[in-house]
Amino acid sequence: PWAAHLRSVPASRLQLGHFPTPVVRWQPLEPAPGWEGEFWLKRDDMTGLELAGNKVRKLEFLLEEAVREGADCVISCGGMQSNHCRAVAVACATLGLESHLVLRHEDWAVEDDAAAVADVAMQGNLLMDRLVGAKIWVVTKKEYREQGSEPLMERVRAKLAAEGRKPYIIKLGGSSPLGTWGYIDAFEELRQQAEQMFGKGQGFSDIVIATGSGGSLAGIALANKLTGFGAKVWGFGANDTSEYHHSIINSQILPGMLPEGSPALRSEDLAEITNAKNLGYAMTTPEELDVIRALAARTGVMFDPVYTGKAFRFFAKMYAEAPERFGKRILFWHTGGIFGLWDRQTEFRELVERHAPGDVSAVPRLERAQGDDRAPRLLKGGRGRRPEAASSWRRGCRRRQRPWPPEASFVREEGIPAARRLNPALAFVPPQGPPG
Repeated sequence: PWAAHLRSVPASRLQLGHFPTPVVRWQPLEPAPGWEGEFWLKRDDMTGLELAGNKVRKLEFLLEEAVREGADCVISCGGMQSNHCRAVAVACATLGLESHLVLRHEDWAVEDDAAAVADVAMQGNLLMDRLVGAKIWVVTKKEYREQGSEPLMERVRAKLAAEGRKPYIIKLGGSSPLGTWGYIDAFEELRQQAEQMFGKGQGFSDIVIATGSGGSLAGIALANKLTGFGAKVWGFGANDTSEYHHSIINSQILPGMLPEGSPALRSEDLAEITNAKNLGYAMTTPEELDVIRALAARTGVMFDPVYTGKAFRFFAKMYAEAPERFGKRILFWHTGGIFGLWDRQTEFRELVERHAPGDVSAVPRLERAQGDDRAPRLLKGGRGRRPEAASSWRRGCRRRQRPWPPEASFVREEGIPAARRLNPALAFVPPQGPPG
């Protein structure tokens, strides 16, 4: 009811995620001296849709409109390791729509388009994009900076429309007035959870969230204001200045949500935004990655290097310097993005091996008993059977008419060791039945 007066209230949505997501106690930091409070975590990394994080909440509303308008393909944009674009690709595959992703190359400019396309890696979010069949359109940083995301997506839309397709465009990060309804709804979910846990009228003193395109932060901050929940909302910008984020929310999101004639609300009145980009968007320092490593080791919670990792590092620094700025019940809103870790494998390996040298060891070997030639030994493959016993085991299957094990992918070729014939991980083509 508290949101009924907002402009363009969606009539329906798709069901793509798993809600409500948990709210849990955690202890990411040692409490500051004299501060007697609690840390809590909203686990929107558990929204489902192949770990789509906060993106799935927006896509439930945006893709409902795409389906209702009869679109047969969807266009969106982001960086090469965009969490949002990966979520779009997976959601589109779920709905039977074709996805087209305009992804920004890591280089400022390239002389050879073919070389830029060939450089599209198969790791992290990009691996997921390509596994689900997304069509990738590569642009350089220079093109992206000079032309902007929307003109670039419009060029792809025009090409597809000329081919007779019906494309639907999703803005950067899904952050539009319609997409922001995902976090209007998410805040109501949190409000009900807080009431169940703490009692009516009780909640969190502070809500901390990473922000990129502004939609999730805008939805939370606006809902916090309209419900009178009373939390202090902290946004940590992972890709630009606080002025940029306030301007995006003020110019592109709030005008499409607030009814005409309503009291003016500005982003500056709703949330405090801190510039947490450091070196820049998707650019990390060893210190930032080490915060992610230490937090994972301490709490079992993994943050991504692009958004949540940066946001938490700056929040922790702010809390350590001035804990009095925060109340007694702080909620960090985890927005997901775990696949971004795979793009930093080399850096994380160096950090882990530096902090935990020798944490990988071989299992102690069994010693041969003196005079015993039958001592046990470890064998590769065969699911516990000795490789030399494979042929007799196959004969036993046929003789006793036992069902042919579907996971055993044998091949009738000379020169292939029996242990490899018994290893299903090698992905040989399954036979149609037992070899004759």
